[in-house]
Amino acid sequence: MGHSRIGSLPATKPWKDVIKLIADGADVPAVATATLRAAERAFAWIQEDAGFREATNLMVEIGLAAGGKDGVKKLAALGITLSENTSVAEVAMTVGAELERRIAAQRERSDIGEIAGKALVSAVIGQLKGRLSTLIEPTPGEVAGVLKKTSQPQGFGEFARTFFSRMTGESLDYFLSKTLTTKLGEGQRFVTNNQVAEFMSAMKTHCEETSVIAQEFAGDWFSKHRFEGGGAISRDEIGGFAWYAMQKMRAEMAARAIDHE
Repeated sequence: MGHSRIGSLPATKPWKDVIKLIADGADVPAVATATLRAAERAFAWIQEDAGFREATNLMVEIGLAAGGKDGVKKLAALGITLSENTSVAEVAMTVGAELERRIAAQRERSDIGEIAGKALVSAVIGQLKGRLSTLIEPTPGEVAGVLKKTSQPQGFGEFARTFFSRMTGESLDYFLSKTLTTKLGEGQRFVTNNQVAEFMSAMKTHCEETSVIAQEFAGDWFSKHRFEGGGAISRDEIGGFAWYAMQKMRAEMAARAIDHE
């Protein structure tokens, strides 16, 4: 099977509304919500996307493996094997390689899957960065010790928050990137490329702030399902969790857009 690209959105009324909002100088929350609404069809199949499924499965599996004893062995069993003297970059590459292996086994690739993969790697880096020594290369045990935090409700919530924030932000960027450049130039919404960059930076901040809703939900969900499953959580349960978290992100964005009116 080949690579599935989302491509350009059709010239539907919702998408024309997005373009008009940008041209009229609407704020970030309004543009973000309108873009998600216009991309409804494109996102409708995200729940079935192999890359998204495997990324969210691996995220939850990392949280489960990091708890208790033998974290290094449990991570290795997931395919995340670390060298004796590792680094944040190596851990990120190892996680990315394992995710790539899983997606390759599905024989299905997509733009959304690539975005999900980047979001997972970013979430792993977020957990490790600033918590490991930068002067001495950390050991696998030290890496596992830091990741152990993701096995707790609060820590997993933070882990998931980074993932869903990045997932949503990169998806918005995917759809908006070409449109924003059409509104660049003298007499347009954006006069310089720097203004476009500032707008997208504000969009990223908006996604980070909105993702608080995903953090609260994810922590409680992880604790409840791990307990009910005796330390295990099924792929079907993870799939339902991931899809619902994305829906909560979209609903929260819509609510924030109304608050800004």
